[in-house]
Amino acid sequence: MSSTAALHRAIRITARSSAMLFAAAQTAQALGPRTARAWRPLYLGFMAAHATHFTVVARYARITGGRALFPGGRSLNDVGGWPTMAAIYALFAGLATTGWAAGASAATSRRGIRIAGPVATGIIGAMFAGTYLGQLPRSGWNAVPAAIVAGAVVASLAAGRTGIHPSRASAR
Repeated sequence: MSSTAALHRAIRITARSSAMLFAAAQTAQALGPRTARAWRPLYLGFMAAHATHFTVVARYARITGGRALFPGGRSLNDVGGWPTMAAIYALFAGLATTGWAAGASAATSRRGIRIAGPVATGIIGAMFAGTYLGQLPRSGWNAVPAAIVAGAVVASLAAGRTGIHPSRASAR
């Protein structure tokens, strides 16, 4: 197997792992205070998996010259080159960090984090679901992870609105 093929497989595995860990963390939040302890390691796992994913994607882009790196066969140069990739990484890291801060019970007393956390969670969920939905023409099975992520995010956000969100439970 070529190194390019191995990297491509690693990209898929790290992306799927990241998405499912994110969904599991959101599900843990949605289930209430009894599962609140599970949220932290799941969310940290998501962040680690996605950092690994970004690293593998950057390596793949370097080896392939960025050819066909983005959906639809677009190359890295077609979307602005390495500065665009750095901006994507920074945006995602910022969203993930905001989600982490909002999930920490001590941070929820700050109004800005209470608002930004669910927004970040929704955006990350939309990014994951959108990526999988965009791949439906390749395989209908991509609807499964899209539905898992979307359902988990909706459940987590709904739980936060009803006040049963674990981060809100400890603040009461």
